[in-house]
Amino acid sequence: SAPLLEIKNLSKKFYRIHMLRKECITAVNELSLQIHRGEIFAFLGPNGAGKTTTINMVVGFLRPTSGTITMFGLPFTPKSVETKRRIGYLPESAYLPTHYRVFEFLEFYCELFLIAKAVRKKKIDDLLNDVGLEHQHKKWIKDLSMGQKRCLGLAGALINDPDLLLLDEPTVYLDPLILEKIRTVLLKLKQQNKTIFMSSHILSEVEKISDRYAII
Repeated sequence: SAPLLEIKNLSKKFYRIHMLRKECITAVNELSLQIHRGEIFAFLGPNGAGKTTTINMVVGFLRPTSGTITMFGLPFTPKSVETKRRIGYLPESAYLPTHYRVFEFLEFYCELFLIAKAVRKKKIDDLLNDVGLEHQHKKWIKDLSMGQKRCLGLAGALINDPDLLLLDEPTVYLDPLILEKIRTVLLKLKQQNKTIFMSSHILSEVEKISDRYAII
């Protein structure tokens, strides 16, 4: 079958002025990948290899210098709003508004995706139960642990029931209990035929759940 996400000859170059000279930094160079529906695909490489830059191009935060991205069989650009409705994204350093309570944060995400009020409570309750925060729904975000904030960020990325989930270093700095919870959530999504594209620099973690992986 056709890949759900296809990256062809993708490159990103950054330019800067140094010592009165224009310098070019190549962050991603001619990258090609195919990710298929219903698989967990791990994108491995050391820090600075270009993983985050690649994901930022895939979600539309950065424009590629060259190359193409095809998603759900359609060309993808930063203006592909309808395509973006079908993806979920968790950045490596997700900012969570500390002046919100846990449930308020997810309600805000529901509003962004125009999710009907009649189904919001059940959706939020189910997600908090999946990520292990069912007893923290009234807690202020500023009072959550680092691992709990990561789980809440994942719940936010799933609020729109995405067909494609993009995770940038989802397991970094997490304790074993939180890691196991996130693994369980990702495997459950796979059973629902969701597609997961996750970056990491820790092979021992991603090999436990990934179907395929690429090294950059």
